[in-house]
Amino acid sequence: MRAEPAAAGRDPLANGLHEPGLALHIEDLTVSYHGKPALWDIDINLPPGVMAAIVGPNGAGKSTLIKAVIDLVKPVAGHVCIHGRPYREQRRRVGYVPQRTTVDWDFPTTALDVVMMGLYGQLGWLRRPGRRERERAMAALAEVGIADLAKRQISQLSGGQQQRVFLARALVQQADIYFLDEPMAGVDATTERTVVDLLHKLRDAGKTLVVVHHDLQTVQDYFNWIVILNVRLIAQGPVREVYTPENLHKAYGGQAALLQRGSFTGGRGPHAPMDLSS
Repeated sequence: MRAEPAAAGRDPLANGLHEPGLALHIEDLTVSYHGKPALWDIDINLPPGVMAAIVGPNGAGKSTLIKAVIDLVKPVAGHVCIHGRPYREQRRRVGYVPQRTTVDWDFPTTALDVVMMGLYGQLGWLRRPGRRERERAMAALAEVGIADLAKRQISQLSGGQQQRVFLARALVQQADIYFLDEPMAGVDATTERTVVDLLHKLRDAGKTLVVVHHDLQTVQDYFNWIVILNVRLIAQGPVREVYTPENLHKAYGGQAALLQRGSFTGGRGPHAPMDLSS
């Protein structure tokens, strides 16, 4: 690990840094809040067509990583390329689902209107959505199972229904890579299954999914790639190779004792507590 992050002004497309064969290439990324590093010197390479979990303890920088990739926070240093080009050139190929708790759900708009907002990047802000756009938005709502709620005010929806609306908004963009910030947090089991099935369908269609995830028990069931963070990068790669007690202990320390043995058996049957604190 380098002692200092790379200079922020270096051209990411110089010297072959763009890695065109990768869906996501992050090099030397450092983000700081009020002088304290939230992410430090992160290098990540994701091949296309994977469903990747970003895991780590609270304060590890998981959400910050996604926000830095899509220019919602400004890094101190580092470069990000999506399919070989900077995000500003690829934004139409990117879908984003924020944390549900960060959204003002009292804003007076309907579920259908929220989904159609996902088309503004293609339409431009001056062109109004027409019949074709409404049909695409309705199809996305149908795909997440809530077409019957299209005219419902978003404030009247349950937490799980709100999450489905945001997922439909991302779907209607027809992106190549999706970033989702804890899409399964605080939703019911039925919604979680719907979300996971839809993400698997996107992955099987060749899309790349990058998901901030909090439930270590489901990592092996849901994902085929993993990025383990705790401000610094701990490990990255296929779940079957990287999701190990040793790597989790490096990230979580004594908190890893909350895991269960069944997490490492490939199933979710009855488990005994697993103490990784030693």
